[in-house]
Amino acid sequence: MVRSAKMLVALAPLVASEQSSWKDMYEQGTPFSDASPAPTDDEYSAALRGLNVAALTRDIESLLAGESYSEWPADFGNYGPLLIRLAWHCSGSYRATDGKGGCAGGRHRFDPERSWDDNTNLDKARALLTPIKEKYGAQLSWGDLMIAAGTTALRSMGTPVKQVCFGRIDDSDGTNSLELGPSPEQEKVAPCEVQGQCERPLGTTTVGLIYLNPEGPVVEAGGSPVPDPSLSAKDVRDSFSRMDHDDRDTVALIGGGHAFGKTHGACPEGPGLRPSEAFAQGDSFAWQGECGEGDLKGKGANTFTSGFEGPWTTKPTKWDNEFFTKMLDREWEKVMGPGGHWQWRIKNASDSEKGLMRLTSDMSLIHDDAYLEIVKEFASDMRAFDAAFDKAWFKLTHKGGRWSPDAKCDTGSVPSWVIDQQYARMLDTDAVIV
Repeated sequence: MVRSAKMLVALAPLVASEQSSWKDMYEQGTPFSDASPAPTDDEYSAALRGLNVAALTRDIESLLAGESYSEWPADFGNYGPLLIRLAWHCSGSYRATDGKGGCAGGRHRFDPERSWDDNTNLDKARALLTPIKEKYGAQLSWGDLMIAAGTTALRSMGTPVKQVCFGRIDDSDGTNSLELGPSPEQEKVAPCEVQGQCERPLGTTTVGLIYLNPEGPVVEAGGSPVPDPSLSAKDVRDSFSRMDHDDRDTVALIGGGHAFGKTHGACPEGPGLRPSEAFAQGDSFAWQGECGEGDLKGKGANTFTSGFEGPWTTKPTKWDNEFFTKMLDREWEKVMGPGGHWQWRIKNASDSEKGLMRLTSDMSLIHDDAYLEIVKEFASDMRAFDAAFDKAWFKLTHKGGRWSPDAKCDTGSVPSWVIDQQYARMLDTDAVIV
């Protein structure tokens, strides 16, 4: 589908020119130069005071309510799951050891983060948000926009998220992400010897993935992931604790994030060149996909993102606890997916459940005693799940980076820890030679 005349009218105030092309939108969300000017702290603080959060919310809702761009059709006719993934992956780089990472800085637009395997196809999500960024200019940082988009998407599909705050200060390039794990193409050597066994201070066990390998842990150098949920539970707990999440946060975030959308792995040929590779050879777009022909190449059923394939629930655009109930009430079996990765399906599934999937890391939640108790609670008590996810989502999306002293929220006041966290650890520039 293409944008309807009705939707063009709805979005007309958002764009500098109604003739803005997909290429222009794409380039702003994923700059070819790998850098983009950012306002000074004082300029941003002054502009932030004028940000109309209610109007911004309405503009994001207009995007969610519209028809798909032909350049990147929406799964299930809804961009909400894609924008939730964008907010999650922009935030999930945070590590508690030194406070580095997180969505403040907006470095998801730059290398190395934009070229990580886990961020495949999120260049399209950032392109979708460009008209909104153009409208608000310096009032709205890219970090704030990505989090606001994901949070508004959650709310639009029924998730009771109480608060989102604004004031994340953007960086002008990806320099501050280099220590999180550089791209393979960069000269700096990846800071761990065995992919899948990276240790602290890194925030993830696997460089290029937000937390861990969802297919299962790698147990030996050069080895393949082992699809054993009991072994995966250790990696899940380790990785989420590095992001400052306890067991309850972890189960809520996995089940809440996987209430929506689907994984993409029906194409076994891969996603195509990452931004660092594509732009180096003069291409205008990255992650173009290797399956399909013509206008459908790399899109829709031909999309490759993670290599896994299928939705988690039967209602992938509605907030519910089906992720947990079906984990407990059904028997699951391991199967090689069409993308060549181990995933899980319901054994003897009904017609409505055929195609549902779980990752090995998902299954780990019922193969660990502590996680299992929380899964049972959330499966039987929706209010408990609502409250736990709300708390964990706020923590996930507000940790890390530098914040303006003029930060504000859509409701209530900014928690003091959000502003104070940047002063809790000594910065590199604070070192004193004696």
